[in-house]
Amino acid sequence: MTTKRVFRRAWLFFVITGLVEGMLTALTLATGKMLRPGAALTGSLAVRIGLASGFPTAVVFFAAEYARQRGELLRMAYQLNMTRRERLVAGKLGQQALRESFVSAFVSGLCSFGGATVPLMVASAIPGSGWPSVAVAVACLGVLGAGIGYTTLSCKTCWSLALVIAGGLMAWLGYFLRIV
Repeated sequence: MTTKRVFRRAWLFFVITGLVEGMLTALTLATGKMLRPGAALTGSLAVRIGLASGFPTAVVFFAAEYARQRGELLRMAYQLNMTRRERLVAGKLGQQALRESFVSAFVSGLCSFGGATVPLMVASAIPGSGWPSVAVAVACLGVLGAGIGYTTLSCKTCWSLALVIAGGLMAWLGYFLRIV
């Protein structure tokens, strides 16, 4: 497998995870507001929910990705029978792992922000609040699921259904929790 192909697969993981996490967080946080009579979803609220989704995602991804890459470096040092394993981690490969972790965290956080903000902005453009707004957000998950199925050459319908069901469950949870 070429380096370019591995790099592309890694980016696909960060982008998809960020988008799905953002959309599910948006449904959890905003469904109570969207279904409340007389309460309209605003663009300002959509951006605030996007920020509340994007920053934690970036932090979690940085911690997870950096730990994964450093663990792989330590495993390589062990396999190479290095007497001082920290030398491999402290060198250029360790710096590269840090840079790649920052970039992947940024990409995932940005995708989470977009995944939370875009469906809510579309829903805020629909006059009045209610079920159509929730349906738009869940439909965005379905479209993303079809894209995942297309990209991975797997069942588009299965991916769409799985993400729509997850979105419906998170919307149900958000409706009963009424966080916002």
